[in-house]
Amino acid sequence: MAIVIPDYSNIYCLSKYCVRYSYVLIAIVPLLLFLFWFTRKTFVKFGNRLELEAYLKSKKTDRRIILALRSIAFIFLMLAIASPFVLESKTVQGDPRLLILIDNSSSMQLYHPDIANDLYKKLEGSIRVERRTIANGEHSTIGSGILNSIEGNDNVLVVTDGVNNEGKLLGDIMLFASGINSSVSTLKMEPIKNDVGVVIEGPPELIKDTEGDFVVKVAVVGKNIPYTLQVTYDETNLVLEEQASSSKAFAFSRKFPEGEYHRLTAKLIDVGDADHFKNNNEYYKSIKIVPRPSVLYVTEKPSPLAAELNKIYKVEIAGSLPSDISNYMSVIFNDIRASKISPKMDMLSDYVSDGNGLIFIGGESSFERGGYKGTLLETLLPIKIGASEEQNKSDINVVVVIDISHGTEDYVAVEKALALSVIDSLSEKNNVGAVAFNTQAYQIAEIKTLKEHKKELKEKISRLKFDGQSFFNLGLEGGYSMLSKVGGSKNIIFLSDGKTTYNKLREDTLSTARTINSLGTKIFVVGVGTETDDLATDNNLFLANIAALGEGIYYKSDASNKLKVQFADKDETKGEEFYNTLVPIDTTHFITLGLDDLQATISGYNYAVPKPSARTLVTTHKNIPILVVWRFGLGRVVSITTDDGSKWAGALLTKKNSKLVSRSINWAIGDLGRKKSYDVTIRDTVIGKSANVNVISREMPKAEELEFAKIDTNFYTAAYTPKDIGYREILGATFAVDYNDEYANLGSSPEFLGLVEKTGGKVFEPGDTAGIVEFVKAKSKRIKIDSTDYRWPFAIMAMLLFLSEIGIRRYRENVQK
Repeated sequence: MAIVIPDYSNIYCLSKYCVRYSYVLIAIVPLLLFLFWFTRKTFVKFGNRLELEAYLKSKKTDRRIILALRSIAFIFLMLAIASPFVLESKTVQGDPRLLILIDNSSSMQLYHPDIANDLYKKLEGSIRVERRTIANGEHSTIGSGILNSIEGNDNVLVVTDGVNNEGKLLGDIMLFASGINSSVSTLKMEPIKNDVGVVIEGPPELIKDTEGDFVVKVAVVGKNIPYTLQVTYDETNLVLEEQASSSKAFAFSRKFPEGEYHRLTAKLIDVGDADHFKNNNEYYKSIKIVPRPSVLYVTEKPSPLAAELNKIYKVEIAGSLPSDISNYMSVIFNDIRASKISPKMDMLSDYVSDGNGLIFIGGESSFERGGYKGTLLETLLPIKIGASEEQNKSDINVVVVIDISHGTEDYVAVEKALALSVIDSLSEKNNVGAVAFNTQAYQIAEIKTLKEHKKELKEKISRLKFDGQSFFNLGLEGGYSMLSKVGGSKNIIFLSDGKTTYNKLREDTLSTARTINSLGTKIFVVGVGTETDDLATDNNLFLANIAALGEGIYYKSDASNKLKVQFADKDETKGEEFYNTLVPIDTTHFITLGLDDLQATISGYNYAVPKPSARTLVTTHKNIPILVVWRFGLGRVVSITTDDGSKWAGALLTKKNSKLVSRSINWAIGDLGRKKSYDVTIRDTVIGKSANVNVISREMPKAEELEFAKIDTNFYTAAYTPKDIGYREILGATFAVDYNDEYANLGSSPEFLGLVEKTGGKVFEPGDTAGIVEFVKAKSKRIKIDSTDYRWPFAIMAMLLFLSEIGIRRYRENVQK
């Protein structure tokens, strides 16, 4: 039987000097104490005390010598057992080899067809070079191609436009390549052919008789191409017709007539022969019109809000809560006392836990005026009843964390101005510090009263230099490290663009945010450059998640004004009307998205404090929470701490502001089809990729060429792969099939170019062969780390000292004789 010897190593290093078993060093001190005790111990018995003292006096010098020699010997012996070694790094020349990965997908037709082969021929005599094709046709598997080609400690150059529509995510692969020391570079390519394409963005479903917001985006690659954009619905009804020659976005709102499905089509006409791809000049979008959802409106008085809601929803008004509410998508309580609701708390709790919505509207008989505090009803709400205590501004600690990575370099002026405006938005009584980060965190200014160092802090921020990668988690850790040393309220204001496609980095950052919040720190996030970035949706979601886990708020724009609501002193020069004006604090939520221009002033409100896991969406200028939401079980709960417009909040019933209320109800309702006994949902897809046909039915559905599988109670799904572009129908449901996404978002991907530079690669000009050769040779140099073991010198020294001690002892004995 083989004997397995466990590894008990615990390496500790100080600079380049290390020991393999560091815990052995800890044993040196108790060992020396034992030697001191043992050397002083006398094992010879004497007849009287005088003999003992005489003996000790005669041996005093010997004992000191023996103690010194044995101590040093044992120290050397323990050092030898700890296995010391020295690390030495050497730069060695590796194999200067380059692998050229070629993207031959359809989107590359806009560029010179021989750009990769020409580069290969030019480099062939200078370094060892190979070439390999990683993508063809309409399958741009760039990420998977790179993953299958890198080996570690190698160099690859990818000739691609960065359009990746299948396989592994590019961001994950580039991070992996960086981790195994593989450099990924690319070429800066200019298109030799021109193209124009169109897409439509907007909701897939609309409630009957409501407007939907849509955006038609036209993208031009290469030289400008004159075009006429024509948008129609149901083939014959013209929505808009515009002429342009460059990339442009066209926004519009539309209410659709009777009918369960409508077809929205965008066409580019009169584009001429300069347009290379003709198949991306037409885009189809289906819109499903769902019946008005049933809503129960519980009120004891006439309500102006009920009349407005009846235009959108199927509203049933009741004076009290009925015994059965299962048929309603949502229940709205308008200014109802807790005593009228509490007897049916079990029914309400089951109702919302099953996925339904509850909306509580304030008033003179609601919340703190209606006896909600301390009841079971309060546990359902996203708020605690009652006014919060106003915090002393001098007890508030804030660390401003600024992203100074290379990725935010495009927004240097914007980010610095934003950081300075954030500083200006804080009360001078606040205790404020600052941290900058890229690949590590740097302390800009320690935490102290803002009044003491405001000018100095702003000057330091103005002088910041931008470089390196964004390690968001290290920035958060740097901010918390400063806050952990102070008492009072702890807050981080995090400024970043959130740019990364590295899922691992995002996960680490979100985990850090969760941990920091659990230690008593809130995280407020300010987005930089997130409005125009191509990956704005992903970046905004990432930054919003950081704020959500940090129990703070994410500000996409106008951050300074909104931060004043949280941290600034009250300006006595501004009247009460200003402080009763509503402010959309969090505009990343479905309810408040795009409502930055909300202009409503209220004359009254109920007092409440948001619970830690709730989201505060709207407040007044004096930070009174007005709209707070959260999830309860599978359902959703909304609290509106002002009234239905009868006395306090009439401004919310205007056409411009009423979206706040209707979106709140839509969010609470959630899935519009969940109470149907039969429903078919098919989302729009692209040619060459399958779509899921989801059916709610009591029986197994049947359709030609489809095989359904049951995945839940009364819920079935099947995969359908379309063969033609256009509108299709299955089981009565209409959906759109568009051109392959290989032809969308054409042109060199800024995302890919950014990833290359962030992971140690480089973007080369096609003719810069000398630069490529120099880069590959430099990257081929490897740092080799060797370790030299020094156990035997210490062991030999220990042995020599032991022998010396024996020799000295014998010599002393002979002299005494």
